[in-house]
Amino acid sequence: MLARLLAAATLARTADAGAAVVLLLASVRHTGGPALGATVLAALLVPHVLAGPFVGLVTDRARRPRLVHAGFSALFGAALGGVLLLTGVAPAPLVVALALVAGACGPMIFGGLSSRLDDVVPPPRRPHARGLDAATYNVAEIAGPAAGALLVAALGVPVAALVLCGACLLAAAILLTVTGPTQVPGRPPRQAAEQTSGQAPGSAQAGPSRGRDVAAAAPLATAAAPRPAMPPVAPVAPRVGVGAGLAAIVRSRPLLAVTAATAVAAYGTGMITPVAVVLGVAAGHPAGGGLLVTALGVGALCGSLLVARFPVRPAPHLVVVGCLLGMGAVFAALAGAVAGGVPWPVLMVVYAVAGVLEGPLLSSQLQVRSQQAPPGTRTQVFTLGAGFKLTAAAVGAGTFTLVAGAPPAVLAGVLAASHLLAAVVGAVLLRTGR
Repeated sequence: MLARLLAAATLARTADAGAAVVLLLASVRHTGGPALGATVLAALLVPHVLAGPFVGLVTDRARRPRLVHAGFSALFGAALGGVLLLTGVAPAPLVVALALVAGACGPMIFGGLSSRLDDVVPPPRRPHARGLDAATYNVAEIAGPAAGALLVAALGVPVAALVLCGACLLAAAILLTVTGPTQVPGRPPRQAAEQTSGQAPGSAQAGPSRGRDVAAAAPLATAAAPRPAMPPVAPVAPRVGVGAGLAAIVRSRPLLAVTAATAVAAYGTGMITPVAVVLGVAAGHPAGGGLLVTALGVGALCGSLLVARFPVRPAPHLVVVGCLLGMGAVFAALAGAVAGGVPWPVLMVVYAVAGVLEGPLLSSQLQVRSQQAPPGTRTQVFTLGAGFKLTAAAVGAGTFTLVAGAPPAVLAGVLAASHLLAAVVGAVLLRTGR
């Protein structure tokens, strides 16, 4: 089940990462510039925080969560395909409306699918599984943009749109096969198991006239024909409202610290790509920005796989703060390296080291959400956490224009400052909770 879930998550997340490139290329081809693409891309990101609690609530209340996951993934793919096909062709309001629909499904692709791990992986294996889940994000960040650009260059925007849409639909089909505990609201576990297995409640009693025969034959029947294993039944979660996820984050000090700290860091993360482009140009490598981002992604993938193979021992919220502090120090070293005019390969190594720290950072924050979310709010907590990060990253990317003309060393310093500040925020919130 874990392999199927990870495969579906990789497909959907890679399609999302590739869509950003296809969208901008479609805008350039049809309108002569990236302005429309940037507007539509913003519409894809805006709904994440607002839709996250609702997406999580629907999933947490669902009797069969796999149907909800598959439905949102299919709708995301269909809306995303429509956005890519119609950008620059159909009226802009229609394209933006479709982008809002796709964006409203986005929390499921990120936080929602990660929350599903707890249904298919036993607790002792979850740290390992979290590392593999974090690796799916890294694979998407590396393969998605490259796949999108290659598809557009080789086959055109329409084919690229259909391929990315198809990837999401395939992910939805795979999610239908990812079974887990079945929750039957309002029924005790025994009755739920009987209903799930197709046996009517009370069918063990054949009636008063046969009671003794059944009782006498029961041991023999049990020995001769073992009963089929009952599907696992999840405990019935209490009914919660749409604000339960946010309330859970506020009440749990580790969860609040990790959510706030990673959101602050995400503001700087939103600038990583444009800063990499500036560093590449300044170093005499016009295409070097892409190489730096690739080095970051490869490093993050290696870090995630290392965590999957060798799970970290300290408490996950402490790992998050430590990784943020480490990334801040690495980016501070990057600023010094840029100011000192070090060779280009050194910059790539620095980006790769920052990526290695990003691997345990992501897997640990996923683990904190899983451990700290109260019953019935897990998906809400995951989707809200992902929504805060994506929104902060979008704000960071949008405000890059305010500092775009600064020296490259200053831009690298902004990356360092955001991660160091994030570590301080996390440490202070953890400290005040004692």
